[in-house]
Amino acid sequence: MSAVAAVQANHFEAWQQVISNAFVPLQASATRQGRFRARIRSNHIGAMHLSEISAAPHRVSRTSKLIRSGDAGQLKVSLQVRGNAVVCQDGRETVLAPGDFALYDTGRPYSLSFDESFRAVVLMFPRELLRLRPHDLADLRARRFDGHRGTGRLVRSLVQELCVREDAAGSRSGLLICDAVLDVLSAAVEEGVEPAVLRGDLLGRLRSFVEQHLSDPELGPETIAAENHISVRYLHKLFSADGVPVSGWIRARRLERCRRDLADPELAELPVSAIAGRWGLPNAAHFSKLFKATFGLSPREYRSAHLGG
Repeated sequence: MSAVAAVQANHFEAWQQVISNAFVPLQASATRQGRFRARIRSNHIGAMHLSEISAAPHRVSRTSKLIRSGDAGQLKVSLQVRGNAVVCQDGRETVLAPGDFALYDTGRPYSLSFDESFRAVVLMFPRELLRLRPHDLADLRARRFDGHRGTGRLVRSLVQELCVREDAAGSRSGLLICDAVLDVLSAAVEEGVEPAVLRGDLLGRLRSFVEQHLSDPELGPETIAAENHISVRYLHKLFSADGVPVSGWIRARRLERCRRDLADPELAELPVSAIAGRWGLPNAAHFSKLFKATFGLSPREYRSAHLGG
């Protein structure tokens, strides 16, 4: 792959221009003060645009104003390689850990947030290349796909193979691998559609309920099931089918909210215990243990690393 740009701290505005030229018009904003480093390596392989991005923490948005009425619209797949990312589109928010990937649509507003230095691979291609029923796309935007198992693992492996092939753009084998990526991605998407069709919108409504009540320390399977008029057994079945138990989902969302608050300069004066409490984790010692087990640093170490001091 050929280098497209390497942007340093005093050229953050240039970084916005670089990624807008590489993909579609985008708005970028720094989430931390100080030095900024970023690099993108891009290539076109047939109709697919393949990019590797390494960058310091920042946020990227595709706003309604940036979407022109004549835009044909592209699909993008972002594969997280290092660090975490939060992808938002159409009211859905998905956290990507290394190995995960998500699909999103440049024809609709979206945002990607990176609270730490990261590396990611991004594919962009015309919608029609993905064998997808039109009504299914709404359910797939900003959904997490697991790149460690099943068909998702094949997608990740093929994308990584494209990245290491210097001759991918000009070789027949590169084009064949590119076609294989689209074929396997279509299969992964199809696998993701069928359970969602069977469950309807219920799982989405349950997750929305959880998001709205994360501050309640009593939030648990019994409360969620009762408030949504389903059995606890069926609740567990719905979440387990998606790979994450309901209690694990609640814990992950609480920790993610705490992580983002700890990296927020506007909340720097708020005690760590208060941040944990506002997201339903009143036991400071238990919170600290969970946080370190998840992110590798204690809450105070994480805040210090992101805010300094």
